[in-house]
Amino acid sequence: MRFCRIVCVAALLSACVCPLQAARAQEGGSGQTQEKHEYYTIQDIEVVESKPVGPIVEDKSEPASVSTLPRQTIETFGGPAQVNPYTVLNKLMPSVNSESMDAYGLVNESNLRIRGQSAFTFGSLSQTVNGAPIGISTGYGASGNYIDLENINTMSLYRGPIPADKGFGFGDAAGVLDMQVLGPSYTRGATIEQKLGTYNFNRTYGRLDSGELATGTRVFGSFSHALADKWRGTGDAERLNFMGGLAQPFFDNRLNLEVYALYNKFNQDEYRPLSYAQTRSQSFYRGFDFTGEMTGDPSVDYAYYGYNRQYFDEWSVFGKLEAKLWQGATASFRPYYAGNDGRRYNTAANSAKATGGGYTYTVMDYEQRQFGYLAQIEQKLDPVTVKLGYWYQNLALYPPVPASVRTFKLLDYGSYFGSWSNLAEVGDRVFHSPYLQTKADLGKVHLSAGLRYLSVDFPSVTAYNTAGVPDGSYDDVLDTLLTPNANLSAKKAAKDVWLPNAGISYDLTDQLSARFMYGRTYACPPQGPFYNGYSKYLTKFQAAGITFQSLWDDMKLETADNFDVGLRFANDTFSLSPTFYYSRHYNKQVTVYDNLVGGSYSQTNAEAESIGGELEASWKATSWLTLFGAGSYNRFTFTKNLNTALNTTLNIKGNQVPDVPLWQAKFGLTAKYEKLAVTPTYRYMDLRYGDVQNKQSLNGYHIVDLSMAYDIPNVLGSKKVTLTLDLQNILDQRYIAVIRSSDDSTADSSIYYYPGAPFNAVAGIRLEF
Repeated sequence: MRFCRIVCVAALLSACVCPLQAARAQEGGSGQTQEKHEYYTIQDIEVVESKPVGPIVEDKSEPASVSTLPRQTIETFGGPAQVNPYTVLNKLMPSVNSESMDAYGLVNESNLRIRGQSAFTFGSLSQTVNGAPIGISTGYGASGNYIDLENINTMSLYRGPIPADKGFGFGDAAGVLDMQVLGPSYTRGATIEQKLGTYNFNRTYGRLDSGELATGTRVFGSFSHALADKWRGTGDAERLNFMGGLAQPFFDNRLNLEVYALYNKFNQDEYRPLSYAQTRSQSFYRGFDFTGEMTGDPSVDYAYYGYNRQYFDEWSVFGKLEAKLWQGATASFRPYYAGNDGRRYNTAANSAKATGGGYTYTVMDYEQRQFGYLAQIEQKLDPVTVKLGYWYQNLALYPPVPASVRTFKLLDYGSYFGSWSNLAEVGDRVFHSPYLQTKADLGKVHLSAGLRYLSVDFPSVTAYNTAGVPDGSYDDVLDTLLTPNANLSAKKAAKDVWLPNAGISYDLTDQLSARFMYGRTYACPPQGPFYNGYSKYLTKFQAAGITFQSLWDDMKLETADNFDVGLRFANDTFSLSPTFYYSRHYNKQVTVYDNLVGGSYSQTNAEAESIGGELEASWKATSWLTLFGAGSYNRFTFTKNLNTALNTTLNIKGNQVPDVPLWQAKFGLTAKYEKLAVTPTYRYMDLRYGDVQNKQSLNGYHIVDLSMAYDIPNVLGSKKVTLTLDLQNILDQRYIAVIRSSDDSTADSSIYYYPGAPFNAVAGIRLEF
């Protein structure tokens, strides 16, 4: 392994200093946008200009802070598994902090913060596919990264203020990540790829495009399978994926239909987290995990890896019907449906202790459904464009509270059913959101303004007494005579918010523009922590006269007022984009430790502000060498002390929000010599805290990765064969990658730390026909 790292460092240094000769970058890719036009399609905005200097595309006239990553960038920076979109953002984007607890991102629990705002769970990040919010990640399983990155044409990341026609889903306070699918190609083609690497990594991918048929129909289908061992402990992660798409024009392209369907299956054995005390000793970084064998001793077997795993089957169907109406008018309808079924096994993670009931593990069954649509009319009246639309979404059993949790007791050499820890019927969560967005291009001045109204129905909860309820499936048990538990039940609660935005961009010269934008964003609070906290400390809350219904009604949508001001400069060889931002967050959710309760529970009454700056730059130094980088500063602090529900005060004013570094820096270059492309990247993460009281600090770290690709044309009847090599964490840094808690927490026992993966290497071969 040491020899491998020496070779890797030598290759990296060679890529940086060797006098490479000029070489023409090969044109590639498939899909409608690349084959039919000479310009980029960025969602609904066509930017007619030359290719970007670096790996990121920006629209000079756009007031919002949005960066678009084209397909070649996604391919280069998406990592060996080409599964996790956050991997691309983490290597390139300022103010983005995302690490995975495994080597390849196959484990479906990546951490993500954007400008310090947590986007780890579904509440704050609007993750959309073709504009529809079907990419919801719950953080602990289900609805994860279920689209292969090879099937993504562009990724656009919005930060700060959000236009009204973007940001659908549980929240957009952390930003919007919209992924546009690489639709069926106009030309017939096929791609086959195989990768092998350390920790028995094995991934196969294939895609077949029909090309344009006589009827104008275009179809594609893809398949992938990935498997890797955990880099510490026993177990593995496996993912199987199928996806297909169809595009069909009607009436001389006045009506166009697109339909996509996918199926994703994954199972994963969990990594065991560290406590803060354990992070102080590097010996835990590489060896500490769940046990690999049963011993017959419950005090040991509670940490068996087989009691800490999850598996899910996921599927989705989504599409777009677009019609050209009168002059300059287009109507579109984008329906979507998604669902998943799965199961999660879990023990008390890091420090389970025997109670009067002995050692236990829990089983949580999931059955989740989601459907909705986006309807929009767009009218272009030069120089003004108006978009009027409506978003509707209904979600069943996406976990506001765990609908069913069964507890099993561990005995010598076995286990048996103990009780239902949780048994409830949860209503639907419903979203309604009409919106209006306008844009005007008045010569050198570009204006945008919009307004969106959002109404959310938090679901009703009917909890049941579980004493004496036998083991069985969730549906079968609900068919029996159950007694409602009024103490843990609540009626639905309706919340709403207005979300305005306005911005201006001014062309100072042909190459330089200035911009300003304001916008209000929102986030739905994860409701599971409310339920669990109240249930755990029921007696204390009742003694204080606080009912579960009152807490349910008092839950608030987090909102943030965001202000961005910046410049964009770009010519044929150099681009520079500085941005300064300020945001004020209201009703922020935190989990607080209350001395009167003797434990922690969730509330939505914290306030915080974020002041920071971002810088993106690219320089085409020579015809064969391009350098790029990004940096950010973020002072994200609480603006007041926190008053708990039981009238105690937590002194957190002025403290940095957990898991938010003050400084981040990312640098890289791409060097090309004939058919060889070498891309080393470096990223620095400053010190972070794990808790809101800033008592648990984590040292900063430096990560160096290297990606290489070599093209060989006309081999084995193919258009091109590409050999790839990905080397990650070349310096073999020992660092904490993921800080996980239910939210920004104050309770030591609810904060978990996960080390980052050590050095790993993957080689691959891709054939394009």
